[in-house]
Amino acid sequence: MDRAEAFKAMQSNLTHLRFTAVRALERTAVVSDIPILLKLKSAEHDFHVKKRLEVLISKLSILPELVVEPEDTIPTEVRQKLRSEAIEWVAGLLLHEIGSKLGLLASAVAQEIPNYQLSHCKRRIEALQDTFDGIEELKKATSVPRPIDMDLALFIDELSKLENIGDQVEITLVGIKPLIVFCDRSLLRLALCNGIKNAIEATLLTATEQHKPSIVISWGTTDHDCWISIIDNGPGLASDVNRSFTLGESSKSGHLGFGLGIAKQAIETLRGRISLSNSAAGGARYELRWSLNL
Repeated sequence: MDRAEAFKAMQSNLTHLRFTAVRALERTAVVSDIPILLKLKSAEHDFHVKKRLEVLISKLSILPELVVEPEDTIPTEVRQKLRSEAIEWVAGLLLHEIGSKLGLLASAVAQEIPNYQLSHCKRRIEALQDTFDGIEELKKATSVPRPIDMDLALFIDELSKLENIGDQVEITLVGIKPLIVFCDRSLLRLALCNGIKNAIEATLLTATEQHKPSIVISWGTTDHDCWISIIDNGPGLASDVNRSFTLGESSKSGHLGFGLGIAKQAIETLRGRISLSNSAAGGARYELRWSLNL
């Protein structure tokens, strides 16, 4: 049994098959597998399988960081499922163990520190609260889709108006109206909100009397997926686009770097993908595509 087969077998309801899978992982697992193994250990009910997982995680934890990993042969669908479960478990643990107590801490500190409203302590606590808000959004992005019939055109219209505070940017909507699709509104909102917010921020950066900030949002369907495209007339992309989707990475001052990572997780939960690139007309293009069959 190779590494990919072992991870797939760990999803089995048969205890003996999971035990065999753990023994295979003892030969093939690498350091980067630790988050997935932690999630598997948390969900495991058999004592012997759980014990071997604990030993395996301990061994991997003391290995040097620079480890030559074997070729990744885990099927993409299995990897995404395991990654989503690991993120949901870790996020849930943090929110339960720490996030739930943060409000109590803020309340106590506010009463005990003189001039709290003007203190550095208040700003530090608010920054920490922002971080946990991001973790909560990330947990939502891993939730099982609950699709309903919805009008995609109306959904985009309402969301763009909500994000375009004070009508600072001219937003043009192009697509079939109405367009009924079967989708999870909450997950799609997480993925789309970030794209609209980033587009608005980008266009305002280069806005002048001669260069009015504008965004074009279009949408549609193919035989197998739905899509939404956002094109802005901002400065375009200068940094490494791939790093933009990494949690905690941000090129913007004061940003936590959760936005695009959460958007990517949400659209992957919808069995879709997200892309960010420079558009041919200048500015950036943000595109979402997700499966018709959820």
